[in-house]
Amino acid sequence: MPLLRSLGYRARAKLVPGGKYYGEVGDSRLKVQAGVLSWGADYPSPWNFFFLLSCRSFVPHTGRNPNFSEFCDRRIDRQITRARALVASDPALATSLWTRIDHEVVDQAPVVPLVNPKAVDFLSRRIGNYQFDPQWYLLLDQLWVR
Repeated sequence: MPLLRSLGYRARAKLVPGGKYYGEVGDSRLKVQAGVLSWGADYPSPWNFFFLLSCRSFVPHTGRNPNFSEFCDRRIDRQITRARALVASDPALATSLWTRIDHEVVDQAPVVPLVNPKAVDFLSRRIGNYQFDPQWYLLLDQLWVR
């Protein structure tokens, strides 16, 4: 808080009980400026992340709003729709569009990541059939031990 005050912000903290947190932080009527949230993909797809930063996910004036940042850029939404439609027919073009979307969203900074976890696996020479999945990480059921 002292840092924010030194930058000219009149910040104050409010402790929100865990059971009320998501309803209050997401409610645009309460004008919450910042909060802490963790997010991990349900499945490995750019859409899985960007949907929560789309106009379609923003539900104003309610505690049932998953788009906490209230981010809504209709131009980016159109790009998201196009990229999602191209995934099956032209994956290279879809990837290019997702990359552009990522850069544009990051430039607007509706969210500020504090942590981006990495996975590190240490293996013995006795381990075989090591497989890594970008969502589930080390696939333990695929390993064998000599």
